[in-house]
Amino acid sequence: MGTTDDLTNVPNPGRGESATFQLTHLWQRLSLRSQFLLVASLFLGLSMAVLGEWVSLQMAASQLQSRADSGALYMEGFLARHVQSGDLVPTVTAEGIKELDDLLINPDLAQRIESLRIWRRDGLILYSTDKALIGKTFPSPNVEVAFSGKVVAHLESGHDDEGNLIHAEDRPLIEIYAPIYREGTRDTLAVGEVYEDASEFVERMDVVQRRTWSIVAATTLVILAALYAIVSRADRIIGMQRSRLKNQLTEAQALAQQNTALRELANRTRLEAAKSNESLLNRVGSDLHDGPVQLLALLILRLGSAMRAESTAEVPEHLTPSSLAAECLTQIRDLSTGLIMPQIETLSLEEALRLAVDRHQFTTGTRVNAKYTKLPASVTGSLKICLYRIIQEGLNNAFHHGDGIDQQVNAAADETTITITVSDGGPGLRETQARKGRLSLGLLGIHNRVEAFNGTLNIRPRNGHGTELVVVVPLKGNSEY
Repeated sequence: MGTTDDLTNVPNPGRGESATFQLTHLWQRLSLRSQFLLVASLFLGLSMAVLGEWVSLQMAASQLQSRADSGALYMEGFLARHVQSGDLVPTVTAEGIKELDDLLINPDLAQRIESLRIWRRDGLILYSTDKALIGKTFPSPNVEVAFSGKVVAHLESGHDDEGNLIHAEDRPLIEIYAPIYREGTRDTLAVGEVYEDASEFVERMDVVQRRTWSIVAATTLVILAALYAIVSRADRIIGMQRSRLKNQLTEAQALAQQNTALRELANRTRLEAAKSNESLLNRVGSDLHDGPVQLLALLILRLGSAMRAESTAEVPEHLTPSSLAAECLTQIRDLSTGLIMPQIETLSLEEALRLAVDRHQFTTGTRVNAKYTKLPASVTGSLKICLYRIIQEGLNNAFHHGDGIDQQVNAAADETTITITVSDGGPGLRETQARKGRLSLGLLGIHNRVEAFNGTLNIRPRNGHGTELVVVVPLKGNSEY
């Protein structure tokens, strides 16, 4: 059978750790508000308990001191006249002792005063209701304090007759030591000690303490109620803010997903547009090759036959219909050849770029210094075609506008971008073109291609002389993994 620990999914700790483990588990299951209120209640309860106890003790001490001051005044007026100031030490005459005994026989006074003594500075008892103590000397720190002019008071449940604790019917007593001054001075002549009945005093003090604790308890409850209300309101506000933040987070996540989807759609659209553009160019090139090129070839053949059959006036060779048609055919064939993309799908990026350089060298009969550095093994087909066209158009410009002088291609890649640089050592950018910043149709095509891949195009004079075309294309979204 399963145990209680099995039912609650709580591991079974050792006996010594069981209570602590269970308390810790229960504490962790409480909400943050409950934990705060519990800790605040304990802290506030302990604080108010300490405050209440301190107030009670202070009030009791104040009441006791007030009672002691009253007793001191009573002894000053009642005992001072019975103490005689001798040449060296004070004394109490036999007549004084008899008067004090007669006075303490009074039932009302006897009920109030449990014991009475008069002390000399050296600890000798000049008078006591216990006659056995008269003339004896006892050390007493309370007597020494009283001789310094201070009133000493203690609340006791009996009185101590110099080492013998006597319980007076379990009544509470107030023991008071008060100085007795020499007549007309503030010199302490002797010390009076009296044990007074404190039953009424204790009752009043209990009432005051009960009222004090009631006020402390009521104040604590009010503070706890206010704290509970504040914490509850704060918890509701925090809950609303948490819910609002959760909704905002959900909306932000949904928006981020939408942005991601839109970005992916834009990338797909961009790649499809580039692919469609290449397909269109291929179709135009094929149409030019299969249509006008064939017709011009047939025209050249017929013109050649007609020219041989008929005798006409001599015309410069380059202006004959046959020559003009042949030139037109050559230009259209070159145009269609440039538009038709070779099969580079199975080639790596470096192989495709080498093919563009090799075709330019073969077509123009010029030399190109090419360098390929850390090119990625695989990129998207659209980017491969884009970079092929960039090198193709850049080298064509270098050949036509830079006379094919010092043609260079530098293709390099790092972790984030691919950089293609095509340069020549020709006369450089035309002044008007550099001033107006206008791009030729071919360069505008390169710009549009690069922009489709979120890249940048920069055309600038090369150090020394010539022109430099720099294209930077990011790899993010354009590489295949």
